[in-house]
Amino acid sequence: RQAKVDGIEVPDVEVDDPTGEAELLVLGWGSTYGPITAAVRRVRGEDVEVAQAHLRHLNPFPANLGDVLRRYEHVLIPEMNLGQLALLIRAKYLVDACSYDQVTGMPFKAGQLATAIREVLNVI
Repeated sequence: RQAKVDGIEVPDVEVDDPTGEAELLVLGWGSTYGPITAAVRRVRGEDVEVAQAHLRHLNPFPANLGDVLRRYEHVLIPEMNLGQLALLIRAKYLVDACSYDQVTGMPFKAGQLATAIREVLNVI
């Protein structure tokens, strides 16, 4: 069964990193797309370099995901659960991904994610 799943081709993950100089990648999936995009725009407006990517396929992961993750010093993964994606990313790619999770039944707010981004980059 696993060989069948591994044989599935999914598109490469696309990264939004306008300058290519960001130290932080904010990686999301599912319902986090909107709040992450708003938070990234907010901190970019403060001249903070930050990249973002959004996963549409989780099994299998996009083939280029490992290369993308290794380009960044920090990886922040906001999730509306207990951080399962961060656990998978850490285990499979051996990167020190920082999990930012929330299980309140309410969506993330752009302001709280912007604060989390600033905290990871120590720009508060």
